Amino acid sequence: MNNKLNFRFGMYEPATDSIIVNTGENSILVIRCKECNSSVVFDAPNDIVYLYRLAEEAPLLYAKLALRENGLQDYVDAMNEFN
Repeated sequence: MNNKLNFRFGMYEPATDSIIVNTGENSILVIRCKECNSSVVFDAPNDIVYLYRLAEEAPLLYAKLALRENGLQDYVDAMNEFN
């Protein structure tokens, strides 16, 4: 699905805990972080901070990973390897 999307602009909306992505003319994609984060298995409960930081600092990357199978899980696993 995300191979056909053109991600032009994205932002994190803290009030709804969502990523809002402009995907083209008159088209947006809303990704609910709570739902996406719930599919990730964390080594430690505090590891969820990796996803919140990603959503706030790099919302387009979060969106792309959320649309990829195991994308967010792979990201958290990689962050655990580095830390």
